[in-house]
Amino acid sequence: MSILLDKKELKKAAKEISVAKIHEAIEVLQSVIADRQKEIDTIEQIKQLAKAQGFSLEQLGLQLTTNVVAEVVEEKVEAGKRPTKPKFKTLNPESQFFYVENGKLHLLKTHTMKKGLEDRGIKVVPFAKVEKKFQSEISPLIAEAVAQATESFNAKVEIWNAWAAQNGEEILAKR
Repeated sequence: MSILLDKKELKKAAKEISVAKIHEAIEVLQSVIADRQKEIDTIEQIKQLAKAQGFSLEQLGLQLTTNVVAEVVEEKVEAGKRPTKPKFKTLNPESQFFYVENGKLHLLKTHTMKKGLEDRGIKVVPFAKVEKKFQSEISPLIAEAVAQATESFNAKVEIWNAWAAQNGEEILAKR
């Protein structure tokens, strides 16, 4: 009888310890989140104060995306490795696949997503089988995908052209 009581007490103690550890971890995470929020608020106040005093974001040490792209280009060129020559792939709406999640139509970005979506019970359908109520959402999705593809292509063209200028290769035009 005492062995059974000991087992029950051990199980109860183990549950209490794990619950206590979880509460402790939650408290630590909440304090970290609070600290990060204070940091974000302070940074925003510093930005506003600096702007009010006439400083620019560059003077504050914040770089714009064009500067970041330029640095990436310089690093890739310095490495001396031949980058992959970019090719612009046009998006044909009729060959795209779509899925509906949470009542909203989405464009299937990669076919590796398809299996994961199907495993979750989400049906992936070709362009021709999209329900009529979602037909109006197709054009904006395709336009957004084309914009992302163009942006990606243009960034790759910058890297390629920087390398090509040093190595006597074909200079490509942005889209």
